[in-house]
Amino acid sequence: MSGPETCASGELRPEDITIAVTVYSRRGFILGAIRSALDQTVPVKVIVVEDCGPDHGLRDFVNREFGTRLDYYRNSINRGLFDNWNACLDYCHTPWISILHDDDLLRPCFIETMLNLAKSAPGRALYFGRSAVISGDRVTRPPVVSWPGDWRDLDVGELADENPVLFPGHIMNVESARAAGGFKAASYFTGDWDMWFKLALRFGASLSAVDVAVGRSHFGMDRGTTRVEQKGWKWALDNAQRKRNLALLRREKNIVIRFDREKLLRTSPIPSLQLLRYVDEFSDRILRYNAWLFVRSKPPHLMYAGLQWLVRLFGPQSLRFLARLPMVNRFRAPAA
Repeated sequence: MSGPETCASGELRPEDITIAVTVYSRRGFILGAIRSALDQTVPVKVIVVEDCGPDHGLRDFVNREFGTRLDYYRNSINRGLFDNWNACLDYCHTPWISILHDDDLLRPCFIETMLNLAKSAPGRALYFGRSAVISGDRVTRPPVVSWPGDWRDLDVGELADENPVLFPGHIMNVESARAAGGFKAASYFTGDWDMWFKLALRFGASLSAVDVAVGRSHFGMDRGTTRVEQKGWKWALDNAQRKRNLALLRREKNIVIRFDREKLLRTSPIPSLQLLRYVDEFSDRILRYNAWLFVRSKPPHLMYAGLQWLVRLFGPQSLRFLARLPMVNRFRAPAA
């Protein structure tokens, strides 16, 4: 299992790694993200990649805090979320890169953990750890791992179905990422999953059991994830990516796995509160699709089953009516 030469050419060293912090306009989070990248137990190069944001004083704001401890790049045009990750690859002058969103954090052990993982599993193109989630003042740790040992290789059949490689907490081989075609610049939602799957399929990927990062959960409209969920596109885009993954797996490895929508809806039912929270923003076509998935999901509780019964009886448009009921509407506001 090997990718381009740099992926398997000797031991991974700190000087081989760059952490690229991406930013558009959020002053409220970026200093914390940069500080977490700089304050590693094993220091590495840190850069900031600004996607031509509206805050023309952002570079000075960052430089006043960190001075020469990092390099700051600003795109000449706005490239969008996924193409800005390609910009990170362009600005990176080391063989390996970690892309850190400006609202996420790395734990001090992140780089040290990735170096140890690369020693245990040499020759892969993608290494990553597990992430906690911070929402407001609450931090939720990832669950205890279900496998023996400190790490495991990622099964491509598993990755085709679900994406466990969440931002932040990964490093990837830059040459391998370029060989995979880079990130899909026009992606709406799954451009990261698309890249992780290609890297794992062609060059290998390994996961550490260590909690190495903290992803921030919030619902600001500056987040592309929130906009996708608001429009109701999430489940359609996820399923389209699953089908692309399975097609690539069949084409490149001759491994045939059927897209099993029924299994997905049993194990991951459509979240009813998320559906009701944004239903007024759905187009009629997306509403019909999401309602179709919802009524076929395995109900996790009796209230969910009751909502399913009403939607079956009165049709997809009943979701818009149900979302306005006082007893439902009070649960619709997203958490801070």
